[in-house]
Amino acid sequence: MAGPGPSGAHIWIGRTGDEAAPGDLALLDPGERRRMERFTDACRRAWYAGAHAAFRRIVGASLGVEPGDVGWGTRRCPGCGSDQHGPPYVRRPDADWEVSMSRCEEWWMLALSKGDPVGVDIERRQGHEAEAVFRRCLTEAEQAHVASYGEDSEARQEALMRCWVRKEAVVKSWGLGLGTDLARVDVRPDRELAVVAHRAPEERTYWVVRDVAAPRGCLAALARPVGAVGPVTVHLSAELLAG
Repeated sequence: MAGPGPSGAHIWIGRTGDEAAPGDLALLDPGERRRMERFTDACRRAWYAGAHAAFRRIVGASLGVEPGDVGWGTRRCPGCGSDQHGPPYVRRPDADWEVSMSRCEEWWMLALSKGDPVGVDIERRQGHEAEAVFRRCLTEAEQAHVASYGEDSEARQEALMRCWVRKEAVVKSWGLGLGTDLARVDVRPDRELAVVAHRAPEERTYWVVRDVAAPRGCLAALARPVGAVGPVTVHLSAELLAG
């Protein structure tokens, strides 16, 4: 797999098989192996192993090192200061890429960004969670957007899922993760500007969020801070779009 170019954000989307490949398992570090073994379903273990092996191969190519030499760390949460749920980073002194990762069953998504924070998310178009759970996370503007689809339940569900995917991308780029109040994150799908309302009424954070071409049956999104430099390049093969 080729490494990214010199600037901007680079996105990869791929799919893993339902059986873990020995070459993938050999790349995982002890922490990844422990997390993989927590899945009781063999397919989910294979999806996890395949995704994390792909992440290592891509990051390794970007740094010119072997995939097994890539180490992951967790930065401190910018909200509470914890090092348990902050944004991930590549634990190497020569790694100057910001990184974001997402998995949805057999599909995975990775973003690397030179200098600017980045967040990505990929989800199934039909979420497994109850619609009421998602709706509690919507701002008033997002509720109005979803309601504008009227009686078309399929279009309404997709609009709801688009809000959810875009919110996850923003909070990953922001670095707070899903522990934050998602009802403060306005990502209405009919515009690119996302607004995060902080607890202090005068505080606002602004992000550019965009939908990303995703495999059939999935939705994906990318978020970067307003003012992030460089283009966005999506590395997605035609066969994945048709799969």
